[in-house]
Amino acid sequence: MARMSVQGLVNVPVEASAIARVLDRHPDYRVLRRLPPFERRDVPALRTGVITGVALDVETTGFHPEDDRIIELAMQRFEADAEGRIVSAEPLVAYFEDPGIPITPEITKVTGIRAEDVKGKAIRDGEAGSILAYADFVVSHNASFDRPFVEARLPEARDLAWACSLNDVDWRGLGFEGRTQSQLVAAIGGFYDAHRAGVDVNALLHLLDHTLHDGTTVLSHMLDRARRTTYRLDAARAPRSASEKLKARGWRWSPVRGVWSIEVEGSLKDDEIDWATIQIYAATDVPSVSEIDWRVRHAR
Repeated sequence: MARMSVQGLVNVPVEASAIARVLDRHPDYRVLRRLPPFERRDVPALRTGVITGVALDVETTGFHPEDDRIIELAMQRFEADAEGRIVSAEPLVAYFEDPGIPITPEITKVTGIRAEDVKGKAIRDGEAGSILAYADFVVSHNASFDRPFVEARLPEARDLAWACSLNDVDWRGLGFEGRTQSQLVAAIGGFYDAHRAGVDVNALLHLLDHTLHDGTTVLSHMLDRARRTTYRLDAARAPRSASEKLKARGWRWSPVRGVWSIEVEGSLKDDEIDWATIQIYAATDVPSVSEIDWRVRHAR
C-alpha cells in the first residue's frame, strides 16, 4: 500500500488512504479514488428474481458501423437480484481485433490503440457468443453507438434486450449534473483512465452498482426505464421547411433512416401525433407510429 510523508502535515510515513480520509473530512477538498477491478462473489442470500446482464464496450476505427470496424471489445457478465443489486460478476473478458483497415492517428490518440497492437488478432467468436447467449440484457454507456457495431460483428447479439446507462437513466432527476461516464464516476467519488474498452466496462459496473440516496441502485433505475414500452413517431415526407420546428420540439434527424423521429411515453403519444399532424403536415398527413421496447430500442 502506498505510503508518503507530507511536509507540515505529518512528520512520519503514513498510508495514502489515511491522508485521503483526512482530506475527505475537510470542506475545501474532495478526494477521487481510482476504481479497482469490479469483483462480486455470489451472495446466495440475495438471489431473488436474479437476471443476467452483460456490460459491454467497444473501441472502433470510427463512427459508422457500415464502414468502420471494432478494434477492441470488452464484456463482463454479471447477475443482479430483483432489487437491482449486483450479486455476482464473472471475470472481465477483452479482445483486440485487426480491423483490416487503417487505424487513423486520431483514433490512436483517443484510444491508445495502434495498428501493431491489433495485428493478426481477432475476437474469439465462440467465447464472446457464449457470454452473450445466456444474457437477459446487454448494457453499455451509449448503446445507440455500441449496439450496431456489436450486432454487425456478432450475430448472437441480435435481438437481445439492450439498456443504456447514458439514456435510460434520468441522471438530472437523480441529482447528477453531467452524463458522460467519467463525469458520473467522478460524482460518486471515483476516477479511471477512460477510452479503453476494458477500463470503461469496469467503470460502468461500478456506476451501475452505486447506491443512491433513497437506497436503490443506479441499475434498478436503469432497468425500470429500459423495460418500459414507448412509441416512436416518424415524420416521413415532412417538408424541409419544418426541420427547425421539429428540432425545437425535440425530434431528431436519423441519417440512417432518413427521417425525423421522436420517442415518447404512451401518455404523450396522442398529443404528439396531433401536434405533428397540424404543425408539420397541415392536416394532410400523420406521422407513423411504432411500439418500442428494449429489444429494438437503441438499434438502427
